[in-house]
Amino acid sequence: MIIREYVPNDEQGWLSCRVVSFLNCSYFNDVKTKKEIYPHPAVCLVAEENGKIIGLIDIEMDSDDLTYNDRGRGAILWHMAVLPEYRRRSIATDLWEEAQKRLLSRGIRYCELWTQEDKAANRFYRSIGFEMENENTYIRCYAIRDKCYELLDKTKTGDIYGAEELVFQAALQRKDELKTICYRIDEVRLYTKSLV
Repeated sequence: MIIREYVPNDEQGWLSCRVVSFLNCSYFNDVKTKKEIYPHPAVCLVAEENGKIIGLIDIEMDSDDLTYNDRGRGAILWHMAVLPEYRRRSIATDLWEEAQKRLLSRGIRYCELWTQEDKAANRFYRSIGFEMENENTYIRCYAIRDKCYELLDKTKTGDIYGAEELVFQAALQRKDELKTICYRIDEVRLYTKSLV
């Protein structure tokens, strides 16, 4: 297994690795058909074995989406995945360690990531030194189909002929209240790590 920089010819392997890796977590519906191109420089690495992409990590430096701008230069970890059959071989840790070296060499002082309440992901991020920032946790809610209309301002949308799904974010404190109109509610958590 080798860890190397992502190149454009890796796109199909990257997409396949990401979608298959996400199937058994709460991000199963976050399917990409193209790899993002970040507005700022990024560290994008893949783990490859016998010509197959088996893991990936994408971290954007100096992102406009950083939550904390008072901690020096920062980065956001946007994607991290390892194919299920390759897990428990330290591939995710190896990807992170290589990415961290590259971030430090470019003057990045800390890293952020957002994840949902998947136990394995949360356990992994804590194991490599990330700490959850509790005050930033919010919920992502998926409204029950029949309840979507109650949440829409018809004076702004006009006549609509069907709402298949409405996904929205709300404060964590509203979780119990929103259970009556949502079929799925995921906690979204911010983790941060100082790199120095």
